[in-house]
Amino acid sequence: MLVTPTRDLRKDHDIILKVINAMDILRTLLKEHVRGNNNTLNTNLLDIVKDTIDFAKNFTDRCHHGKEEHVLFPALNDAGMPKDEGPIAVMIREHKQAREIIDRIDSSVEGYKQGRSSINDILQGIEEYIMLMQHHIFKENNILFNIADMMLAGKGDEINNAYSKIEHDVMQGKHEYYEHVADVLISKLKS
Repeated sequence: MLVTPTRDLRKDHDIILKVINAMDILRTLLKEHVRGNNNTLNTNLLDIVKDTIDFAKNFTDRCHHGKEEHVLFPALNDAGMPKDEGPIAVMIREHKQAREIIDRIDSSVEGYKQGRSSINDILQGIEEYIMLMQHHIFKENNILFNIADMMLAGKGDEINNAYSKIEHDVMQGKHEYYEHVADVLISKLKS
């Protein structure tokens, strides 16, 4: 069976979307706190927010976006897709935006613990991140990855091996841990 150059990236997206769905539930719970004038988050909700931040920084950004930025995008550029404009430039800009939003959420959580930030600050960041990542993943899955699979046909094994190296170096055996986090976040939110 032919391995496509985006096979592993699409699998990553499935895992990332589980966390985005959990963040959507988290967003609803935070809104309920705000509507109820309850300005105190319980430790469980704060821990879940921190889990989503950790996942976004390590699995989504360092590992998944690392695979795209260090393997896929250079391969596409070598095959003729410009890197300073068009799809590659847009995706890199969105990766940067996602990093900035996650850093802001992280800062808001720390500020909340110290009484300098509100639940609304955390909520705003989560809403921005959900919207950005849903659109980003849709564009990659339905446009960029289809183009990549055509432009890089026959290079699937080579490219996926390069992804594996990045994953090994970045995740250092924690891929299964982050898959588990993605699987349990929603159940934690519903309990």
